[in-house]
Order: sequence, then structure tokens, then C-alpha cells
Amino acid sequence: MKKGIFIVCTSILLFTSACGSADYLFRENVSFKSGAWVVQDKIPFQFDVPDTLKIYKIGFNIRYTNDYPLQNMYVFLHTTFPNGMRLHDTVSVDLFSIEGKPLGKGRNVMELQTYFSRVRFPMTGHYTMTLEQAMRTDTLHGIISMGLYIAENEMVKRK
Repeated sequence: MKKGIFIVCTSILLFTSACGSADYLFRENVSFKSGAWVVQDKIPFQFDVPDTLKIYKIGFNIRYTNDYPLQNMYVFLHTTFPNGMRLHDTVSVDLFSIEGKPLGKGRNVMELQTYFSRVRFPMTGHYTMTLEQAMRTDTLHGIISMGLYIAENEMVKRK
């Protein structure tokens, strides 16, 4: 039990120090208590967009271990706009290379920050983006946490 708490605290500390003082529109992570992402665990993120002229990069922060048995992971992204309109997308994220090498940084727990889209939000107001794991198994062992970030275009370089 103490080892699990130590890993969670250390990971949070590493994440916050790795992100520095960058000016994000939004950045939040959700940890899974069991060290696995269960299909029923949908993760809502809520944020406000004040400017429709800026271009942002949207991406994930993923913490995972070698217990994750696959090379990649599919995620459903459900977006609800301020006017109630909804948009659904599917995103594929590689966690390991073809040779099996983790793409994230770290040893026992890897952290991968990757972006998947550049957007200009069409309207100001309150948005909700919900992440849902989209794999063919109910439980994704080895996924410790999932996060969403929205950053100004210049802040994040494509990996």
C-alpha cells in the first residue's frame, strides 16, 4: 500500500515539474486507483475557451507501465460545445515502438505527452471533453493515469 502511494505522489511531482510554468489553457490528469483503465471509467474534463482566434494543440498525458500488453491504445474523445453540439472522434496513441521499447520517459512508470490535433475553437464558452478507452478489452492493465492538455500552438513540439 505504501509503495502505491509513493508511486502516485512521485508521479504527480514529476508531472508538475516536467510541465514547468508553461501557459496552458487547460491541463489535468486523472489517476486510476487500480492501476488499470476500466471501460466504465469515462473521464470528463471541463474548461472554458475565452478566445476563438488562437490555435491550440490538444493532447494526452499518459502514465503507464510495462504491464500494458499492447503497442498502442485507442481513445474515444467526446466533445460537447457551449451550444450543446457534440463531436466524437477516435484517437490512436502509440505507447511502445514496434520493437517493444516504451515511447514515454521513465523506468518503472513511463510518462508520455503526445498531441493529436491542432484546433481553433469555434466559439467561446464552457466545453467538456470526455475520454473513454476504446480497446477490445474491458480493462487496460498498466494504464496508471490519463490526462488532457490544451496548449498554445507554439508551446508543444510534435514528437
